[in-house]
Amino acid sequence: MTDIFEGVRVVELAQYVFVPSAGALMADHGAEVIKIEPPGIGDPYRTLKVGDGRETAQANLSMEQNNRGKKSLALDLKNPEGREALLRLVETADVFLTSLRPRALTALKLDPEDLLARNPRIIYARGNGLGFKGPEADKAGYDASAFWARGGFADLLTAPDAATTCRPRPALGDHTSAMSLLAAISAALFRRERTGKGMVAETSLLQNAAWILSSDLTISRSVPGYDPHAGFSSAIRQPLMRTYKTADGRWIQLMLLAPDKPWPGLCAVLELPELVHDPRFATGAARIENGDVLGNIIAERIGSKPWIEWMPSFRAWDAPWELIHTIHELGDDPQLAAAGSIFKMHLPNGAAVDVVAGPIGFDGVCAPAHPKPSPDLGADSDALLLEIGYVESEIARLRAAGVTG
Repeated sequence: MTDIFEGVRVVELAQYVFVPSAGALMADHGAEVIKIEPPGIGDPYRTLKVGDGRETAQANLSMEQNNRGKKSLALDLKNPEGREALLRLVETADVFLTSLRPRALTALKLDPEDLLARNPRIIYARGNGLGFKGPEADKAGYDASAFWARGGFADLLTAPDAATTCRPRPALGDHTSAMSLLAAISAALFRRERTGKGMVAETSLLQNAAWILSSDLTISRSVPGYDPHAGFSSAIRQPLMRTYKTADGRWIQLMLLAPDKPWPGLCAVLELPELVHDPRFATGAARIENGDVLGNIIAERIGSKPWIEWMPSFRAWDAPWELIHTIHELGDDPQLAAAGSIFKMHLPNGAAVDVVAGPIGFDGVCAPAHPKPSPDLGADSDALLLEIGYVESEIARLRAAGVTG
């Protein structure tokens, strides 16, 4: 199979997770992704320590997950010579990918019009916290602030009487938003093939939160008094679309959205055949009307045995249900293994770490054919500068001046 982005050169001026992870997805599928980093410092994510175990003796796991397969060019863009080197590289590129705030890009003279003047075919792709219009376009924004907090997730997932808000998971908004940015880049590249012209492609963490929560958001805009927290206090209103706890503390999620057909099967699984024609539960409307009663019956029954005893009958039942998995069980899920979603990354120090492929595949393949680890800071500086016309003596001078490294 030919990698879908083979021949596409991406110049990435981005930090942390959101935008760099979009670059990693492109690298997975054949793009040449050149990460621009400050000499001697690099992406701050290289040295970020938050105490959650992402740094091991063998690898910085977050760097490998979000920067695999890239090249690294160290350039001081505040120096006019460093900026000129970047622009010469942009002339050879298909995509410029950035997470810098608008005012920082303006200060560096790297706005869309600056790059399109040097390369009219460039796709200028950008992502940030709150978008690129409005009074707060320059406000700093990360996953937990712009996506989780301002984007409504923290409120929607926190019970009204909770002592503290629901805790965000690392990079949840970053990785979902990266898929949107990848879609925008792909669409812009397709348009360029039709027209020959570059364009700006963009998204934000806040916009992605609104899209992901669009069901709640749409209803809230049109239904007076809509209370998205109602489910916390009336979880048994829909007894066939909720979770039930087994005797050993595992949770089973039922999601019988169209329950009439699977209803008899559920009664059989629960070994409660008398419920099938019980007039209190014989129709969908009746099951909702008597949801508290039915929910209590199901909860008591499922709570009477451990999961290992329920497992054979549930697995034999063809219906939309799932055991709620731990993160460790997710990593061993045979469906993910079949898709190739988790693959080994072999590092220069001889270690191997597991990383996760993006959720898209081409011709049945979602992981890179030849995985490459994240680059050391400036690992490709000399080779890339030589390629765009610098000679060795110039590179030595730039290195001595701290412009590259």
